[in-house]
Amino acid sequence: MNWLTNFINEHKELESPESFWRWSALAAISAVVKDQVWLDRQIFNLYPNIYVMLHADSGLKKGPPVSAARQLVKTVNNTRIIAGRSSIQGILKDLGTAYTQPGGKVINKSVAFICSSELSSSIVGDPVATKILTDLYDRQYNVGEWRSLLKMESFELKDPTVTMLTATNEAMGEDFFTKAAIQGGYFARTFIVYEKEGINTNSLMYPMEHKPNYAASADYLKELAKLQGQFNPVASDSKSAEYRFKKVIRGRDIYFNEVGIIYDDWYHAFRDLMKVQDIKDETGTMNRFGDSVLKVAMLLSLAESPQLVLTESAMNEAISECERLLGNARKATLGKHGISNAALLKSLIIMELLNRENHQISRTVLMKKMWMHYQNSQEFDDMMQTFDAAGMITTESIGNQIIYRMPDKQVDELKRFMAGKAGRQ
Repeated sequence: MNWLTNFINEHKELESPESFWRWSALAAISAVVKDQVWLDRQIFNLYPNIYVMLHADSGLKKGPPVSAARQLVKTVNNTRIIAGRSSIQGILKDLGTAYTQPGGKVINKSVAFICSSELSSSIVGDPVATKILTDLYDRQYNVGEWRSLLKMESFELKDPTVTMLTATNEAMGEDFFTKAAIQGGYFARTFIVYEKEGINTNSLMYPMEHKPNYAASADYLKELAKLQGQFNPVASDSKSAEYRFKKVIRGRDIYFNEVGIIYDDWYHAFRDLMKVQDIKDETGTMNRFGDSVLKVAMLLSLAESPQLVLTESAMNEAISECERLLGNARKATLGKHGISNAALLKSLIIMELLNRENHQISRTVLMKKMWMHYQNSQEFDDMMQTFDAAGMITTESIGNQIIYRMPDKQVDELKRFMAGKAGRQ
């Protein structure tokens, strides 16, 4: 059991959805490691700062996970926390002001954890707010000085690194979910964690069996806060005991470790499916999805141990968790200006069947895995009938189960297409 799973288990008696605890904990890790650790992306360093938005109906207990993350980061006490109601100008002013940590250490870098249980009330209405937050997210491009000239004031920030954890509901988010926010890049950079119901009913009138120990949780984060440097590379020009998986890429021999081959295979398959299905994504989420997966993989690896090494389990979980969130931008915005959900659902189903060992899955299991990406069972069944008519799948009845299977011919054709010149040697 690692730090993250332990943190989630400590809260399983409560009503908040498990995913809210998971992503709030990842935001807390992100906030304490800041830009002290990174992954070499050849032409830039990728830092694990993330934006997370918990989206659910009012009363679904979004506040407790946000509060827990804020308490943890406050206990570590290595970054400024911006909480409560503020304007974007107030945030920039805070980021541009040096502060002194206990012990007299002066921090002049523009690092912050924006943390609020209600997004629309935490950032006072301003048409430029999401545009500035979008720009601040990209730490890899904001190296050195960052300047903003607004009507009444100018701001100069140094190496701005922002992690954000907020929450909202449909009614409160209406004013914030503008076309500019959705199509301008803010949504593409934000993990939207959408839930419709809690996991328990708990009156909180009796003692918990396992009460959360935030002091112990914060102690682990303090260890992570000491880390400095680059994550271990996942590929090399030379073969070795670690880098033993060979691919010929544009005439060059490249050698990957286990983590690298998992990501590279997945990334090529993902990009190829986007082309095959001609996915329309006005948010930009899909084009940034590879970096999003890597950020989460870094955070999940840090949850396993305080070492700068990406793990296979973390990479597989990052891919799974991030794919699960792909349809949430559409749900959070009622489908306005977002990803074409039919094309997205089609691609995810193909990927699921292609990656399964026997290339088959029951209707019940598939619906449970894809529930975030369709509105109702009729939409789902119409999609599967389209697949069947096109010869992409066969539909069989075994007992009381409906089984979908991808024929071997389709499997071979898709694998040949995706392999291309980058096929594993």
